[in-house]
Formats: sequence, C-alpha cells, structure tokens
Amino acid sequence: MQAADNQKIYIAGIGAIGSLLACRLAQENCAINLILKNEEQLTSYQQSGLTINYENENYSCHPKANTIDNLGDTPIKYLISCVKAYDILNLLMSLKSNLNENSIIILLNNGLGVLDEIKNKLPKLRIISGICTIGAYLEKPFSVKAFLNGKIHLGSINDKFYHSELEFFYMSFKKANLTIQWEEHIKATMWEKFALNCSINILTVVLSCKNGNLLAYKDLLKDLTEEVAAVISAYGINMEASTLLKKVISLLKNVSENYSSMYCDFKFNKPTEISHLNEYLIKLAKEKNIPTKLNSKLLKQFYMAYDNKKYKYPA
Repeated sequence: MQAADNQKIYIAGIGAIGSLLACRLAQENCAINLILKNEEQLTSYQQSGLTINYENENYSCHPKANTIDNLGDTPIKYLISCVKAYDILNLLMSLKSNLNENSIIILLNNGLGVLDEIKNKLPKLRIISGICTIGAYLEKPFSVKAFLNGKIHLGSINDKFYHSELEFFYMSFKKANLTIQWEEHIKATMWEKFALNCSINILTVVLSCKNGNLLAYKDLLKDLTEEVAAVISAYGINMEASTLLKKVISLLKNVSENYSSMYCDFKFNKPTEISHLNEYLIKLAKEKNIPTKLNSKLLKQFYMAYDNKKYKYPA
C-alpha cells in the first residue's frame, strides 16, 4: 500500500496549468489524483472529466479525484499545487495530516510572498518553487487549450532536495513530454517572472484582451515596465527597464494568441492573484519610498473592470 502511495502524484487546482499537467501525465498512464476544493466542483468534474486541446487534437481523461475533506489521513509523497497564490496556505494547512518532512511539494503560482506565508505557519514542509512557461488557458471549466511550447523551471530557496528524491517526478514529466529544468538560482527567476506578470496580466484585464493585443500599447508598456523595474531593482534584482520591456514584448509575441491566467479568472468571475502581483509590488515600493503612480492607477481601473466588464483603458 505504501509503495503504491509513493507512485501517486496529487494535483491541487485544475485551472489551465493543473488541467494541462493532469491530462498529459494521465495520457502516459501516470497515477494522478486530483484534489478538488469542494463537493460542488467534484460533482461538476465527475460529469465532464478533463479535456486538453493541443496541435488541433483533443484528449479527454478522467483521473481519480477527491475533496480535501474525504482524503482522511492518506499520506501524500508528491504534491503539485496549481491553486492561486491566495489559496496556497489554506490548502497546505488543510493537508497538514497528509504531508510531512518527506513530502515533496511543488508550487506553481504567480506572484511573490507565498513562501514567507508558508514558512511562518508550516516551517517543516519542504517546498520547491516552480515557474511554468507553458502556454495554456481554459476555454471553459475543465477544458484547456495548450501550446506545450515552454518549460517548468523548478528550484528551492531554503530547503534541500536530493536527485534521488526528485527522480520519480523527473521521469514522470519526461514520459509526458513535459520539460523540467532545475534552477540553482530560482529566486532570481521568480523575481523576473513576477516582473513580467506585473507588466502584462493587469493590462489584459483592464484592456480586456489577449496577450498579443498589448503590443499595440507600446508607450503604456514602456511606462509600466519602467515603474516595475525600479521597484525590483531596489531589492537587488539586476534588470534594466529596457531589458524588461524587451522581455515583455518577446513574451507577448510568443504567446500572442493566449489569454493571461488573470484575464481567464476575470472572465469566469473568479478571484485573481493581484494581491501577490501588482498590489504586492506597490507594497514593496512603499517600503523603499518608490512612487508607483501608474500601478496605482491601473489597480483602480482593474477593480473598475470587475465592477463593470465594459471598462476600457482610455486612449
């Protein structure tokens, strides 16, 4: 029984990335167990299963799923968290009886600040921080459009992991044709992803558009990346504003037909990770006495967009 548990990968959160990973791993006969947030979501999932669309082909699967309340004390060796940043701590607190110091927990989320929240409450858990650059978005609940054109970057900031511990993860992802890259300096990579998300995601909501449509707003992108770069530079991350702008434009071109995860949350009237992105950026800026006039303005427009979905950024 214990050996079987050690071959299971639990995935919490079945948004775009969670659904993508579950489908690809299930397609290669990996033992996948979904952790759903409540009975309502479980019932809806049981009626539809998961579907992934990539390269004009559809693949449907129906991995085993359960709610946290029905897991009991089942030990979890491998957990991939794809839930939003604001829900991660609640998830791990709810799984306290299932996780221990031998568990391997991968966090795939946008934004910063989550690790500090976890370590304050659950200091013994070992965490791997992940950054996913695979293009994907939900076309509807449980159905994901994927491009499979990126990587999953993994690394640890404070905890130690041995190659032998990670081998099962590596082999499973390789089998599913998902590229994993271990980053010795994942913190810098996380800050860069944070900067990119702060420069893109909020705009896709305010402008109500695909990523690629932002390329028509070069001046706005320039002003925003200058403000974001000023903040992250104050925290020891070496990135010029011009470099960040180039990275933003390059990314927008690569994922031009994709919708940001924040826009998808907006579209489906779900909470977003804004508290761990632009709101967190403004908090960091205040601690260093750095003005964030544009971010503050966009944040107000962001919440206006939630109040009425017809709001557009003024020309």
